[in-house]
Amino acid sequence: MSIRGYLELIRIPNSVLSGLGAVFSLLVYTYYHVENTVLIPIAFLTGFLVTGASMIINDVVDLEVDRLNKPWKPLPRGDASPGTSMKIAWLFLVVAVVLNAVVNLFTTITTIFYGFIGASYSYLRRKWWSHILVALSTTGPIVYGYVAAGLPVNDLYFTILFTIVIFTVTLGREFLKAIQDIEGDSKQGYKTIATVHGLEKASKTMLATGLTGGILGLATLTTNTSILYKVFITIAAVVYIYSVIQAYRNKESREKLEKSRKNTLLAMYIGTIAFWLSKIQV
Repeated sequence: MSIRGYLELIRIPNSVLSGLGAVFSLLVYTYYHVENTVLIPIAFLTGFLVTGASMIINDVVDLEVDRLNKPWKPLPRGDASPGTSMKIAWLFLVVAVVLNAVVNLFTTITTIFYGFIGASYSYLRRKWWSHILVALSTTGPIVYGYVAAGLPVNDLYFTILFTIVIFTVTLGREFLKAIQDIEGDSKQGYKTIATVHGLEKASKTMLATGLTGGILGLATLTTNTSILYKVFITIAAVVYIYSVIQAYRNKESREKLEKSRKNTLLAMYIGTIAFWLSKIQV
């Protein structure tokens, strides 16, 4: 057992990004002026701890599969204990909830909700509809920032619409990945939309979901957001729509699917930048 092993389980880069996502969301909804500065470290720690806990639980649940497929990971190679790892995960979740209990009831409920999603996904990932949980989890930083900022009424429409966009484009990307991994998932016994419903139905669902997400992204142009947001979100939507169309047309080419997957990720990064700039007036 080693400290390094447990640090690897947390997947620090992913957890840090989630923490920063919560902070930036808080900044957006306070128009980049947080009066109660204590909220900034709490937002960061909430994103970090909830994501870290989810990563740990995922590795514990997947231990037997990882012994065969990824023996270099901390648990299979013996650098971390499953029992201790789970204790750390639950400690992370408890600390995140306690920190938010200091803020208010709404941030506490939000933290519990997304903590539950992150923890439960690992146990339900063999269900094809677990794609929905992944997509739902990615809305966490947006919703948390909105709640932590005091639920500003003026931004309610934008928040609802943008949250739906994040959920939908992530779900479309999850479907794309399922199509890409259909062969390996079938061998591992994973139930995804592609292994359960077949390549053709999965591809059509991916295309419909992806197009819906892209169009909804363009619909956010009607919200009270900055010109910078409108420029970046338009680029993101166009790149994303093009990518899912290409993925559908080349659904049997693993190489081209991988290119489309990377392009959808690029589009989502651009969309994230758009969100961060959404309240900057130039």
